[in-house]
Amino acid sequence: MAIRQATLGHVVLNVRDVKKSERFYREVLGMAVSGRNPNTKMSFLSFGREHHDVALAELPAGTAPISAEDVPGLHHFCVYVKTPKEVDDLAPVLKKKGIPIVSGPEILQVARNRSVSFLDPDGNRVEVACNTHKFKRRRQRQR
Repeated sequence: MAIRQATLGHVVLNVRDVKKSERFYREVLGMAVSGRNPNTKMSFLSFGREHHDVALAELPAGTAPISAEDVPGLHHFCVYVKTPKEVDDLAPVLKKKGIPIVSGPEILQVARNRSVSFLDPDGNRVEVACNTHKFKRRRQRQR
């Protein structure tokens, strides 16, 4: 049986330095630390509605990166904001902090959302977008 209604619970990212990454997500996305596990070197961050929306798991020192040729890996994850202005206002902050911008701010061709994408300290791509054009799922008739 297929899942009919769902929402993304959270994203867990492997990181090289949990403190550095935690600071990035607090300063750039305004997230708050909702918990830490020093035994597993994890940090949990929230936008305020859930216990955590993003968790950071520090890799053991010396862990070799997985080759992109071996495993496809994460392309990006997206955080929705309420207005296109919030997307546009983030770009100068990213530039001032020297955070690499991958794309945007721009209107995406398919979704028609205002969007900016950038890299976190470990090279994970993060998108911030205004979802003014929510998709309506069309139920396909089963044959």
